[in-house]
Amino acid sequence: MEFTTLIDNIVYGEVLTAEHGLSFLVKAHNKTILFDTGQTGAILKNAEYLDEDLETVDYVVLSHGHYDHCGGLESFLSINSKAKVFMKSKAIEDKFRKDYKSIGFKLQKKISDYPNEFIFIDEDTEIAPGVWLMADICQYRDSFSSNESLFIKIDNHYVSDPFQDELFMLIEESGKNHLFTGCSHKGILNIIKTASEALSGAPIETVAGGMHINTGILNEIDGYLNQFDSLNVKNLFVNHCTGIEGYFKLRSNLSLNVHYAFTGFKYSE
Repeated sequence: MEFTTLIDNIVYGEVLTAEHGLSFLVKAHNKTILFDTGQTGAILKNAEYLDEDLETVDYVVLSHGHYDHCGGLESFLSINSKAKVFMKSKAIEDKFRKDYKSIGFKLQKKISDYPNEFIFIDEDTEIAPGVWLMADICQYRDSFSSNESLFIKIDNHYVSDPFQDELFMLIEESGKNHLFTGCSHKGILNIIKTASEALSGAPIETVAGGMHINTGILNEIDGYLNQFDSLNVKNLFVNHCTGIEGYFKLRSNLSLNVHYAFTGFKYSE
């Protein structure tokens, strides 16, 4: 298994483009998976510079329906007409931030007008041998997340987003397990615990993605740190909504290996 960060909030150097968003290019089991697409078409430029051919991508997986994770989909579909696109059905519903500005999923045309196959899942689904999309994230413990400023609309009323559109990806290859998450709105501890239950407690070699650590969580994070050590994770690759302060807090206090997966970062197992 290997992955490359095509988009993160941070970049080093002058050639690659960073933006508030997330996109991983993941290779496993002879398949190439684009996990999230960032905010704009910057994934195309970054992939070209990193010598990655997005025309060969087999699957696109959208972790949830926010613009900073699915905004680059339009650009991707312009150069790849064969990749299957996976998401939960609620990912295309309207989403809003605290000023009620729309921050949801958008395409220029109807989904049916694109040649790519769009597949909506609402239960755990194996999309290729050893590659699972986990749609049912259980609430085991405190969420380790804060979503008070994020909303959906029900009966013309804004209500706090329960993130029923969120999923994560779990890959087993060569006897090792790897987890990819977008923003962990339902709580990174709940996501890892859900994966651990599905794996019958087997170790998780890597967890990669955003941990959604805002100021409120950062002030309370010490109370959560001991819970990580019980979840049998070896390497944590954080970025995007984890924040730099969150990254340093995790790196300074956890016994597992913590890395920052900035734009252009590559990892292979």
